[in-house]
Amino acid sequence: MTTEAPAADLLPFRAADYRADPAPYYARLRREAPVYRHPTGVCVVSRYEDVAKLIRNPTLSVRKLDFGVADPLHDTMLGQDAPDHTRLRRVTNRWFTPKAVEKWAKVMQASVDAVLDEAATGDGTLDAVSDLALRSTFDTICHVFGIEPAKMLEIQKYTYDIGLSLGPGSDEDDWRISGEAFEWYEEHVRGLIAHKRADPGDGLIDAFLAAQDEGRMSENEVVRTILLFFAVGHLDIKHLIVQGVRHMAEHPEYIGIYRDRPEARPGFINEILRIETPEQMVARLTTQETAIGDTTVPAGEVLVLLIGSANRDPEVFPDPDRFDHTRPVAAGQHLAFGSGQHGCAGQVLARAEADVVFTSLVNRFSTIELAGEPAFTHTEFLRSIARLPIRLR
Repeated sequence: MTTEAPAADLLPFRAADYRADPAPYYARLRREAPVYRHPTGVCVVSRYEDVAKLIRNPTLSVRKLDFGVADPLHDTMLGQDAPDHTRLRRVTNRWFTPKAVEKWAKVMQASVDAVLDEAATGDGTLDAVSDLALRSTFDTICHVFGIEPAKMLEIQKYTYDIGLSLGPGSDEDDWRISGEAFEWYEEHVRGLIAHKRADPGDGLIDAFLAAQDEGRMSENEVVRTILLFFAVGHLDIKHLIVQGVRHMAEHPEYIGIYRDRPEARPGFINEILRIETPEQMVARLTTQETAIGDTTVPAGEVLVLLIGSANRDPEVFPDPDRFDHTRPVAAGQHLAFGSGQHGCAGQVLARAEADVVFTSLVNRFSTIELAGEPAFTHTEFLRSIARLPIRLR
């Protein structure tokens, strides 16, 4: 059986202080109830050892989960188990190889250079979110798709709206907003497909359409996979970039470290991902009796695996709330990109895009300062910054 819920809710998903900083709640959970029956009925797992094993456990299912209003995601690799997950992933694998990422990184570089040129010729101020991270990642994913960048702000808004329904604390208003976002996305993507059918090219959307014509993808899988790649192609990467820029602004010593010590750069990016994990959790359904530490969970249980908590587990990451870019890889691998068959297909691109931004900033500017207060739009599922004004000198 799972741990019974204590009298007080250890994870008040909708509370403002929880969403602002869940780390203290995670710490208490790991100590007192590492396998926790939440009042919503889900079973929450918080320790690194348990989360790392479960996220790689092939007996757990995502296809059998009830996604509610987000049910269209079952037509993507995100919502499928093997063998359909494997089939869908094969279509995209070649687009995110190291060689392909080198090509996309050049596209990212050109976009970043354009933004920083504007800042350098102006007063040096910009919003690290909309002017830099969003614009450059959006330009890049559109180039991968083989389309012109358009409706950037609308796509950002509707992507965030979809995310509102993906956390266990979501309510009817969130479901309504997400449902409307899926409808908007569906119409937009079908318009892109119609354009591609009339004027084909050699982008990723063309590869999806070829797979459909060959019977390897259904029409719905094509539409929803484009939606998914639009979302993950800018949302999580944008957060990684903005958090890195924020960290450099608040800790100026990292500007010199990143500029002068290239060997330190992977550790810097890893630590941003660990300590500010973009997506805080994933869900799975048990298909058979499953052992979690000393607890046995029956089949049919919804498991919420707290990646954000696992990434701050002191048993793996000593002094886990402290940023330390020198942590050895052998001390434990963070789970920000997931793991196992559902590990993020674009993680190599994400790291490359972040490195393009950070390297460009430190090579061109000696000072990165906050030019105003950041604005946050965190939920229990997604860590996000809506605005980060900075000044470059």
